[in-house]
Parts: sequence; structure tokens; C-alpha cells
Amino acid sequence: MSERATERQKYSAYCRDHIEEFGFELADEASHVIRGWAGRSFVVLLIASSALTFRAAESLMNPLASLTLWVYTVPIALVMLFPIFINLISTLERYSALVIDAICASSMMGFAFAVYILLTQAGGEGAGGDAQLLSQQLSAQVNFILLLATAISYHASYQATLIRNVFITLLFSVLLFIVGSEFLQLSMLQLIQGFVSGSAVSWIFYEGVRARFYSRSTDASTRQHLYKQLSKLVYPHQLQMIKLGEELESTMPQKEGKAIVNVFDVQRSTEIKHEKTQEFFMSVFESFLDICMLGYEHTPLRSRAFRLKETGDGFISTVGYPFLPTESRSLADSAVATALSMFDVFNKQVEKFNYSRPIKAAIGLAYNSIQGTFQSGGIRSYDLFGEAIVQASKYEELRKNPQLWSLFSEEAKRQGLEYFHVLIVQEVVYNSLSPAYRDLFTEVDLATLVTTGVDMLYDPEARFIYFHVLD
Repeated sequence: MSERATERQKYSAYCRDHIEEFGFELADEASHVIRGWAGRSFVVLLIASSALTFRAAESLMNPLASLTLWVYTVPIALVMLFPIFINLISTLERYSALVIDAICASSMMGFAFAVYILLTQAGGEGAGGDAQLLSQQLSAQVNFILLLATAISYHASYQATLIRNVFITLLFSVLLFIVGSEFLQLSMLQLIQGFVSGSAVSWIFYEGVRARFYSRSTDASTRQHLYKQLSKLVYPHQLQMIKLGEELESTMPQKEGKAIVNVFDVQRSTEIKHEKTQEFFMSVFESFLDICMLGYEHTPLRSRAFRLKETGDGFISTVGYPFLPTESRSLADSAVATALSMFDVFNKQVEKFNYSRPIKAAIGLAYNSIQGTFQSGGIRSYDLFGEAIVQASKYEELRKNPQLWSLFSEEAKRQGLEYFHVLIVQEVVYNSLSPAYRDLFTEVDLATLVTTGVDMLYDPEARFIYFHVLD
């Protein structure tokens, strides 16, 4: 089978499977044809034809000559009134294909009526000798008229178009018989030629319409699929900016700024043994993303937090950069509130996970410089780097220090907790908190821990750390 035939079968099957959408598309095209330049040109052509027919009838001194000016009143009215009616009743537009059929049928009726007037010599003088010649001239136009009426159709099924063409041809034959049986016999060959040629043209037209619909629909589906997949890689405001012609690199901030980085990690995650461990972490991170995207907008660019990355059993986010905070309270309050929300949804996911042992987590918060960047080559994903990320990671890892863990456990025991989450924050974050949030934290003087191996070289100015344990 040739490639062309294969392609034809492909869009033929596609149109059959999407017959309703195809029908709507054809109705829309038919509406544009009637309301557009084609419809206006058709009206001008009918008016010109009426004028020429009137002159011909008048030259033959036909007493019915004035009627030829009105033979195409119906098709002209259909074309002219159609835009008005669909503005009043929009649902009428779906019947545009039938309106075109009505225009074609009424045009043929107008032509038949004009022929009847021209061939009627009642009261006319000097026209009798020209009757036979006039009949031959008019019958020669039958082919062309029928071709125009049957060539263009906007039905979703070609079977409907073929039935339409047969009906139009039979109707035209009846009209010509009314004009005169002799005229019908004279025009029989023209009728057959008009039907065959019109049906052939209508098939070519139908194939072209189907191919265009298939191409446009599949292109739109492809674009929609690409858009949907790209939306998994970038934020909505980036998609909008790219759509408007912006470069990817201009869609996210790249200047240095300040932010509080949140590093989340699950305690003893390697000890979790479950067949759905991966699904558990995916659910947790999806919930975290929902928290981060609260209040997202792009004029200006802001949200509750920015998801930087997922690290197997960890999640890193930022508050204050590259997205502005959504709340008027301090950056530190927003960061601690976000961290507590993460612990809350984490507990809900753990409950759904129904693991045999408690699963707890830790978060480290640190405030410092941070900067955005796009990778220099290949897939240019957006990333952040800076001291704040390193320090937040180190603060979260402080839970692994034996003496600090002992302090955390003592505080948890005082609260009646055997297993607990822990939130560890930098001194600058604590000092920026409102009193209500400060009261949650316990202070640790690092000077008392110098001999225990607590390495604070990554934050040499640190004198205290603050922690909060919770269930």
C-alpha cells in the first residue's frame, strides 16, 4: 500500500472516530463561507445574473421580464440574513451546512424560474424564432449550475453529501421538467455531466477538508501534549513568558538574594523496609509541593515557598527567593510556619503509610545568600546555589551529633515523647522570629559543646543553635 493511501486511511479513520468534532469544524467553516468574502461574492454574482437575465428578457419583449429581478431573492436573503440570525441565536451556526444546502437548492430554483420566464413568450413579439436557440443556450448552463450546487458540501459524512447531491439533481430535474419536457430532454446530458463532475469535485473537496481537519487536530493535540509535559518542568509563569517569546533564562531570577533554606530529611530512612517506600516518599513530596505553591502568582512572582529539589528521602525548599513571600509577616515566621506545615502533612502521610514503626523527620533552617542559575548547556534546568543551602543542610545534620541528640531526647522526654520530629534553626532565624514562635524553641549554647566535636566551621559566626521537638 502506498504511503499516500496509508495517510488517507489514517485521517479517514481519525475523522470517523472524531465525527462530532469534525461536524462542528465543518459547521464553523460553512458559517465563515456564508459570512465571509465567498458569501458576499456569491450575492454580487446573483445580483449581476439577475440584471443580465432581466436585460435578456426585456430585449425579447417578454412581459414577465421584471420578475427575473426577483428570482434569486431567497438565496440572497439567506446569505444576507444569516449573520443577523446567528448573532441573535448562536446555536443556529451549527446548522450552517444545511443553510448552504438551502442556498444551493434555492439558487437552482431561481435559475429554473428564470429559464421559465425567458422561454415563456406569451404576448412577446419577435421572440418565437429565437426560442430554440435560447433553449440550447440555457441548457448549456445546466451543467455549470449543477456543478456549482453539488461541488461544495460541509457534511461530516460523504454519504450524506452524496445523498444531498442526488436529491439536488432530482430536484433540478423536476424543476426543468416543469419548465418544459423538451427542455429537460435537451438538458439531460448536461444534468448527468453536472452530477458526475460535481460529485467528483465534492469528493476532492471532502478529502481536502478531512486532511486539513486531521492535520490541524493532531497538531493541536501534539501542542497540547507538549505543553502539558513542559508544564511538569517549568512553572506556569515560565510557560506564559516563553509563549510570549521570552528566552527560558529570563523567566526566573538569577541575581543574588537572601533566603531561608529549608532542608527536610527523614530520620533513619535507610531502615524503612516496605514494598511501597517509593510511593510513600512521592506522596510526601507532592504534599510538600502543594504547601510551597500556596499563594503562587507571577505579578509579582511570589509563593509560600520554592521547591528546589528532592533528594531521595529529602526535600529542599526556600522561602524569600526566588519567589517573594506571600505573607506580610517576617521571613523567619513564614519559614517556621512552612516547616511546621510540612511536619503536619508528613504525619498524615505516615498514618496512611501504616508502617509498623514510627517514622520521624528533621528540618534545618538557615538564612544567608543565595543565587539562581540555569545550567550552561544541555537541558537548562533552574538551580540555586549559595551559603544558605550549605548551612541549612549542616543544621539539619546536627541531629546526628550524639550530645545534641541527647539534648533533643531529653526535651522530648520532658514533653512525654519517645519518638519525635526535630526542627533546628540558625541563630539569625531565631532572632527574627515573633515571640509566639520563639517560645517554641530551646536554646543550646555552642560554647558548652566545643569539646564534643560539633563542627560549626560552615557557620563560624554561630554562637547558639535553637531546636524544637514535636510529635
